[in-house]
Amino acid sequence: VIRVFFNCQELPSDEAVVAWDDQTIQNFDSMKWTCDDPFLKGMYARPIYNITLINEYLREATDEKLASRSITGTAADDIKKSRAEARFLRAFNYWVMLDLFGKSTFITEENLVGTDVPGEISRTDLFNYVETELKAIESDLAPVRTIEYGRVDQGADWALLARLYLNAQVYTGTAKWTEAITYANKVIGAGYT
Repeated sequence: VIRVFFNCQELPSDEAVVAWDDQTIQNFDSMKWTCDDPFLKGMYARPIYNITLINEYLREATDEKLASRSITGTAADDIKKSRAEARFLRAFNYWVMLDLFGKSTFITEENLVGTDVPGEISRTDLFNYVETELKAIESDLAPVRTIEYGRVDQGADWALLARLYLNAQVYTGTAKWTEAITYANKVIGAGYT
């Protein structure tokens, strides 16, 4: 997701220039892409694929499933903790959809694979979903700078909330500047160097 997201966000700006000629990538520099662009199709499909995998993980990592598989002790505790990280990653992927496309295909772990037809969620409802998810998992994530590099901690949650609120006026029509400042200050004050 990150590479294609970078291409969609930065190549149309003056911050990056593409020097190679893969398929239609030059169209991003000149802002001439169309709905048939393979990079845009990939950008839409990849977060939904990621969300599908995350949903399956969440379905398989419930307390009931762990108990039925005799997973207990430290292993069970680690899996329980990782559910919040998985939910963060799902919220991040939905935020990508929100930021680039406005609305999105919408599925959660409640949707059955191959049975339920995915629905669509509006931009405002998607904003609310991402915000709710990020706030719900905040206390379940590891405290800032206490987990190994590459894992999701509260600082990642706060940073995504800050970015979500920074763009709230575009996403929903209602500015949330105070919330953006609050969460940005949490990240700034978290001791990252």
